[in-house]
Amino acid sequence: MAIYFPGRRLLKAFSTIAPNKRSRIDWRISEEWRDIDEGTASRCGVEGTCTVEVASGISEKAMSTLKEVAGGTLGLKDVWSLKYDVEHTIGREVNWQVSQRSTKTFKVQPPKCGRSALTVYQLFRIYELTCARKKWFSFDDEKWVKLNTRTIEERTNNHDAIPDTVESDPICNCPDSPPEPVFDGLMQLSFGAIGLRVPYRLTQTGLELQIDRQIVSIDASDLTALMRRLESGLEVEVAADLIPEPLRFLGNVPDDAKLLGRMVKYAEETVEDSLESVSIKMPGIGVQVIASGQLLSG
Repeated sequence: MAIYFPGRRLLKAFSTIAPNKRSRIDWRISEEWRDIDEGTASRCGVEGTCTVEVASGISEKAMSTLKEVAGGTLGLKDVWSLKYDVEHTIGREVNWQVSQRSTKTFKVQPPKCGRSALTVYQLFRIYELTCARKKWFSFDDEKWVKLNTRTIEERTNNHDAIPDTVESDPICNCPDSPPEPVFDGLMQLSFGAIGLRVPYRLTQTGLELQIDRQIVSIDASDLTALMRRLESGLEVEVAADLIPEPLRFLGNVPDDAKLLGRMVKYAEETVEDSLESVSIKMPGIGVQVIASGQLLSG
């Protein structure tokens, strides 16, 4: 599943030795999330745009590097033998097809007195490859001579987003603007290759989520038990139209689909505001989901 994390994480460090035992590749494989959208916050009812770059796989230069490593250094017949070895070692499917890049632009309509923005992330996989050759004659403990290190990147098909809509932005100078709401943290919603982080706040009867300009109210008979379960995650089912359009597009999600996934407490951070109400199906621990219909306020 697409689970966002900050910074770069090491997946695996390992070595691949050539069949002749004379050459070796030392791998260091990491992953990190990167912002891929182009756009700024739209304010005060003025329509804006969000442009995302569509790409997955590797570059032609990266493919040339892999072919050189597979054939020249390791003496393998093709790149795909090397790919199988990497997939088996890291426990993930990798995409070493040469990527074709394109962009797609979506309209963003902010509230009359507020702002709207959507930040979209893609998971990148980084491969650091260090070539080494075995010494012919050596009395040293170190039998290998390390040569050059190369780095290639793979763009995975995993995407994450943070929608941000605020009903009242001071820049708009609207009279009698409502105060911005206060939230208790973020929830991570994950649906296969796509995910999003949204703010939530606790209420007397459960909790409320804000997804863009929509409110999801979840009524729980035992709020303490609910929050405890959310530390490890709960299964959820939502309508696709709850997901921001750019994220649906990147995940190839039909507009009328139902998405099965998990909701987990992400972090103690504060995000902003919302409008409109929807419902969310949450099977499991006796949690009742209701539509709110009230604008979140401070």
